[in-house]
Amino acid sequence: MKKKIRLSTKELDSAKNHLLALPQEESEEYTGSRELVLRENVSLDAYLKYHERDSHLPVLIYLDNGIIKAYELPTLPHSRASATIKGANSSKEPDSWVRPKNRIRPQPGAAANNLGAAYPTMIIEVGYTQSLPDLHRKVALYFSSRTTIQIVLLVKIFKPRRDNTITLIAAKYVRTSQTPLIPEQVISFGMATPYGSTINCITNTMGVPQNRFIGFGRRNPITGNNYPACNMAGIGTYIMNIPANELFDGDITVRPFTPAMNQGFDLDLYEIHEAIVDEFNI
Repeated sequence: MKKKIRLSTKELDSAKNHLLALPQEESEEYTGSRELVLRENVSLDAYLKYHERDSHLPVLIYLDNGIIKAYELPTLPHSRASATIKGANSSKEPDSWVRPKNRIRPQPGAAANNLGAAYPTMIIEVGYTQSLPDLHRKVALYFSSRTTIQIVLLVKIFKPRRDNTITLIAAKYVRTSQTPLIPEQVISFGMATPYGSTINCITNTMGVPQNRFIGFGRRNPITGNNYPACNMAGIGTYIMNIPANELFDGDITVRPFTPAMNQGFDLDLYEIHEAIVDEFNI
């Protein structure tokens, strides 16, 4: 008989307090792992049953190759059972997601979420206590052969600095890319130049070529000039294009695309920038 998973209030609260303290304790942009191990040798079935039974926890958790990890605080709305991503012995709920209304429901045995519905085509993952490498590593689960997810957008929010500026990083991954686990585009869209540790993480750990990492604090490799600040809507540097073919994967009702849809959909990072700045009151 398989043992039920039990996580005590004490250890969950301890994990919460630890995660709360992390952004305040570090003076620079941290690039190590911040995930906390809560249990090891846990089966996917046992984890899913536990998470269904105890869904309202003081920390966000996921299963990573049989290890339950606490990774973030539920300070923002997080989607739950409607988009659970399952791997061989892993399970993760994204922060938000997009799925075409008419994406074809999978046949029995085909890739499907825990409700038997089609996976989203796009996942949005936001991290504050999570480190950038932790966010980056989760893309492999989202793009595993068990899913049909096509796009992952990561947004990393760093600790505001003493001068009331903040570093914000957005990274877009596309499954159909020749290198799907390396972002097609990374944009610095905050008010502070990223620290060297963050730049090193993006260009070395994440493997992003210099010309794909643009935005505030970076130089345009063609002109040699600094990119403009993200201080108003409509600045081309901060427009991230979401490809329509991947976004509407599996939805035949919108094909053939109109000429406008063929251009994809533009996400203005200034809107996200303003929402974050307002949240921190900076």
